[in-house]
Amino acid sequence: MFVHNGGMKMTKRPITAEDLCKFKFVGDPVVSPNKDKAAYVLTHVDKEKDGYYSYIYVTDLNGEGRQFTSHYSKESLVKDAAPKWSPDGSMIAFRSNRTGKNQVWLLHTDGGEAIQLTDVKQGVGDFSWSPDGKQLALTINGDLKLTSDKEEEKPEEKSDVKVITRLRYKGDGVGIYNEDRKHVFLYDIDTKSYTKITEGDHDFSQPRFSPDGKSLVYIGTKAEDKEWGYLPAIWKYDIAAKEESLFYQGNGYLMAPFFSPDGKWLAVIGHTRGERSQGNANVLLFSVETGQLTNLTENFDYTVGNLVGVDAKYDTAEPRLVWDATNSHLYFMATVGGDCQLFKVTLEGEVSAALSPSVASVSSYDIVSEDQAVLVLATPHSTGDIVTQDLNDLSKIEKLTNWNKELYNEVQLSTPENIHYKSTDGWEIEGWIMKPYGYEEGKKYPMILQIHGGPATAYGNGLHHEMQLMASKGYVVLYTNPRGSHGYGHDFVNAVIGDYGGMDYEDIIAGVDYALENFNYIDHDQLFVTGGSYGGYMTNVIVTRTDRFKAAVTQRSICNWHSFYGTSDIGFFFTEWQHGHADLWDDVEKLLKISPLMFARDVKTPTLILHSEQDLRCPMEQAEQWYIALKRLGVETKLVRFPDENHDLSRSGKPKHRLERLEHLIGWFDDRRN
Repeated sequence: MFVHNGGMKMTKRPITAEDLCKFKFVGDPVVSPNKDKAAYVLTHVDKEKDGYYSYIYVTDLNGEGRQFTSHYSKESLVKDAAPKWSPDGSMIAFRSNRTGKNQVWLLHTDGGEAIQLTDVKQGVGDFSWSPDGKQLALTINGDLKLTSDKEEEKPEEKSDVKVITRLRYKGDGVGIYNEDRKHVFLYDIDTKSYTKITEGDHDFSQPRFSPDGKSLVYIGTKAEDKEWGYLPAIWKYDIAAKEESLFYQGNGYLMAPFFSPDGKWLAVIGHTRGERSQGNANVLLFSVETGQLTNLTENFDYTVGNLVGVDAKYDTAEPRLVWDATNSHLYFMATVGGDCQLFKVTLEGEVSAALSPSVASVSSYDIVSEDQAVLVLATPHSTGDIVTQDLNDLSKIEKLTNWNKELYNEVQLSTPENIHYKSTDGWEIEGWIMKPYGYEEGKKYPMILQIHGGPATAYGNGLHHEMQLMASKGYVVLYTNPRGSHGYGHDFVNAVIGDYGGMDYEDIIAGVDYALENFNYIDHDQLFVTGGSYGGYMTNVIVTRTDRFKAAVTQRSICNWHSFYGTSDIGFFFTEWQHGHADLWDDVEKLLKISPLMFARDVKTPTLILHSEQDLRCPMEQAEQWYIALKRLGVETKLVRFPDENHDLSRSGKPKHRLERLEHLIGWFDDRRN
């Protein structure tokens, strides 16, 4: 009989890799106009079809729920998502790929069959309701092409040759962009007619109606230099006059425009520090009448949004700001250390205390009233459930869903212990350590160091299946948030810029030293290291500088910043921005000095390389260079290539590939532990 961390006997089994396919993920709760129900998305993993499918559910705020959409296909994986209540609450519009491409569908709340509204050949992107419920604002890539249009008798044969003219010509998870631009359309529900709003060689997104229905706002840029320094603008369109005007020219990224109920204010998430900034995102407020900008969270030193990275999450909600009924407060999420919590801010910039609990992460939310919110709330032992949160008493939480109850009752999950330690220059660093399954006092256990990507993300309080799996296999797991991580203020997240492999390396290694000094159950001779993206880069850096780790697994990594510049979808601007304006031609030595490839001769650690062949963020050539260098130098190494996968393999890749990835990852360490 095993013993749990706290000394109690354990009767539950350890979690397995296959359990990843048993999780159900909730997301995107949207409260009904009459404030008595919430629609949300439930996502399932389908191992047999090797993908994911989702349906819309509706629950009363007392927890009585029902499945709202259902469409099974033997051939494909149906994804019903993005539920949006009609203004009168009688219908829900949602986006679904059930006919092949994403279209907007409509379902009456009193039952019946779903009605397909749009029939666009290339599919529909963003959409939103007009206040009178008679129109939708849509985004469509390229010219309008309807499935009902008759094909030409002799369609023109098209070449499959790709001609590239853009600087930003590809994107991870998307591939090579075609020449079609994303434009805004109005769709009349009664007549099923489309009216194109935007024009030109530009992309526009996130259309929103003003509360009086007389105008639209949307985000995009018409700047000539939009490909080198992308600075989106907010545009306003007068529907009756059919006139577009520039509302605000941004100086940083902008997203999630939301009007106040009285139409006097427009709030967005963004910043004003140019494209190349990883500092805090803020709640920005505009006067609709004057256009005056106010940064409401300027003195709130945390970033708006959820930057807590986990692999057991599938929340499809768009970034969101929610106004209260009095036009005086805005609700938003922010990453604070290892938590993502709900806050509200006044129009004068006064930010409330947290409105959701700590040691937890909100992945999406909606507001019922000034006293109640609906949250998707995740913890280290939960992928996230729909809950109602009393905004006046954080202890009052009512769970509306419990989709993974049977699995949680069956498996034993390790409880992360929060740690704080000093780096070599005195900066305080936060981290967590997990004991292994079956932990027994007096025994020694091997330890795996995990390093997150980004670097401007964070580890924190959500369920991380991969780490739980490592603990179930008998490993201690250590993970930290070195400088460069979000959740600790603007200066902390920016401290890594121009110093990759510098104090961030010191922060990480100081965490290892702290763990070895303070937790006597760690076997000092059995240390392992892994990480992905930036974490893969840091794994490569570590093995060039120390032999203290018995084995390493580097995932979707970078080893050569000079070649990364021209091969990554973000390389041409990310490289210059992250490395102190390093120029491809003038700063070759600087870029090579921080490239692990140049120090491969110092590597002695057995290293497994995991990489996706369609990764356009950290391209496959990075793994190939690292593998050939280590192999040529006689280092014990192996390269595992995942076809048809992108940078997000570990989070949203094909289930079978995700399972095989975990098998290689854990197996590499298992084969080298005592």
